[in-house]
Amino acid sequence: DGDSIGAQIGLFALIKALRKGKNTKILMIDHSPVPKRYSFLVGSQDIITFEDWEKLAKKPSFDLGVVCDGGVERTGDVQVLFKNILNLALVDHHAFGSGLKYQANILDLTSSSSCELVCHLFELAKIPITARLAEALYIGIVFDTGFFKHSITTPRTHYVASNLVATGIDFSKISDIAILDRSWEAQLLLKTMMMNMERSASGRVISSHWSADELKEIGPKDGDQEGMINQLYYTEGCDVVALFVEKENKKEVKVSFRSKGFNVAEFARSLTEHGGGHIRAAGCTLQGGLAQVKPVVLERLAAALGSSDSQPQKKTSSG
Repeated sequence: DGDSIGAQIGLFALIKALRKGKNTKILMIDHSPVPKRYSFLVGSQDIITFEDWEKLAKKPSFDLGVVCDGGVERTGDVQVLFKNILNLALVDHHAFGSGLKYQANILDLTSSSSCELVCHLFELAKIPITARLAEALYIGIVFDTGFFKHSITTPRTHYVASNLVATGIDFSKISDIAILDRSWEAQLLLKTMMMNMERSASGRVISSHWSADELKEIGPKDGDQEGMINQLYYTEGCDVVALFVEKENKKEVKVSFRSKGFNVAEFARSLTEHGGGHIRAAGCTLQGGLAQVKPVVLERLAAALGSSDSQPQKKTSSG
């Protein structure tokens, strides 16, 4: 997501600045390619995929491995690389982020985003942030705060963002490109999500899904799904939102949660040890197909909420 991409680009630049004049090899390796919406960010082109890594003729060994915006457990294929690195560092702001032990935990639960935390690291190092780098860090803050709307936004968040804006970035334009603009396929995703929307008997839980077959038919690009869960969140009377995304193999389902107070990070962790996130925004990946996973999760969510939501769900009228 935007915060992860921005934090990686920021840390890459920070380490390069700190190691200036020294023969230091730094690589940014992700499970999947950078989504097109972030490709305009300077530094995004330096991020390679694990598949790219495997094609390298000479693979360097690493003295230090740094994980941004989530633990090693959530790095996909890249996870195997960390097994051979003696020194691991975690840069994160999630309350339920990683269960592993790191030689260095750069963890700030009061930061709105990992990008805000990275900005503080620049400040501590007394290294100025350039305008082009400020774009990536600003996008990460905007992404995780929902344009400064979510409760994780603090006065300090606005202060950090104002310093980034002061570098001269076109904050309105880059926000449109990275977050608001949608491809045609993304609009079809939104349409399908709204058609699949359901409400629990009490109205406290709103849920929706994309099946593997629906995703195959629409053909979305990586990043097209970002932010759409918020459309469910803006339902009057709901307390918790759950969005289910069935993977292509139909054997796994990614579940994203949003809430207006209920601790969804704790709930996601109760479903699997790899679940986590923020108190009001969290997620996990569960084994099984959509038809298996969705009713179980909703039943457990109803029990956790202590409501009458174990009753059959009511699907919204299609008009």
